[in-house]
Amino acid sequence: MKQLNKILIFSLLWIAFCSATAVGQTTIRGKVMDGETGEELIGAAVAFVGLSGGTITDYNGEFTLKVDALPVTLKISYTGYTAQEVQVTSAEQRITVRLQTGAILIEETVVKGQRIDEKQKAAPLTVENLDAIAIKETAAVSFYNGLGNLKGVDLTTASLGFTIINTRGFNSTSPVRSLQIIDGVDNQAPGLNFSLGNFLGASDLDVQKVDLIVGASSSFYGPNAFNGVISMETKNPFYNKGLAVSVKTGERQLLEGAVRYAEAFKNKSGHDFFAFKVNFFGLRANDWQADNYDPITGSEGNSVFDVVSNPGRYNAVNIYGDEYSTTFTTKYESRAGLNTYYRTGYREV
Repeated sequence: MKQLNKILIFSLLWIAFCSATAVGQTTIRGKVMDGETGEELIGAAVAFVGLSGGTITDYNGEFTLKVDALPVTLKISYTGYTAQEVQVTSAEQRITVRLQTGAILIEETVVKGQRIDEKQKAAPLTVENLDAIAIKETAAVSFYNGLGNLKGVDLTTASLGFTIINTRGFNSTSPVRSLQIIDGVDNQAPGLNFSLGNFLGASDLDVQKVDLIVGASSSFYGPNAFNGVISMETKNPFYNKGLAVSVKTGERQLLEGAVRYAEAFKNKSGHDFFAFKVNFFGLRANDWQADNYDPITGSEGNSVFDVVSNPGRYNAVNIYGDEYSTTFTTKYESRAGLNTYYRTGYREV
């Protein structure tokens, strides 16, 4: 009985100690931005001065730290910027750090990294990618068009909303041997057997990174990956929270809008356990109109004048549905000049 009481007392003391430690911790939140442009700095280092521990900023330039007692001093640093120290005296203090660019002289440095796993590394694969920073800074109307700046990529624009990516010189408007996946899911159109560019893909607000594997990758992705693979990864709502809105306008009455909202819910211990995101994307434009009404080769008549003046009409380039014709087998003289006639068809304008 005495032994049981000792164990019970020890357990109560341990619970009280852990509770006191948890209650005593203070959460520090802040944001790191460029001092000139106001752009969020991704991956900036935030460390305690005189204490162990630290973190880095997320994709929104924000960071969260926990400390046992205040005040503390934080040191914020980022490559190419002058480091700053900030003193935190209150838990309600919202920290906003604006780093200024600075010149740094360093010796020659060798940086090694690995973007693919060991199995893919053993194969002769060429991987080009756009990360979150490159997507934000791409000099194109969208990140998808920005892929045309990568090595070995050819872009074919079929319309304002339909851009086709080809690799290895296969410049086709129907790349059935190019695989395009979003978060591991193939997004090709079922009736066409190829992807309609980014027409059914993700918006710029929700794309985290894009990996482009140039060359045959059938051993990893199946037979449809003969020409290459376009792998898109969207943003995780656990790490990329909040509301983002984008509006673009241009010629041909182009109007593009996108909205992204993500939120995470915390459990009793203060950790995120459930998150969701919602995306809305819309594009409206007046595409180029096909208004060439000249007769195609092979229409009835010996000259352009004979074709246009034919009472039975002719097969025009941009009149659709007029390809079907009927030819009379009776004598030509009995039809008053009408030998072959075409359907009326319809025009775009």
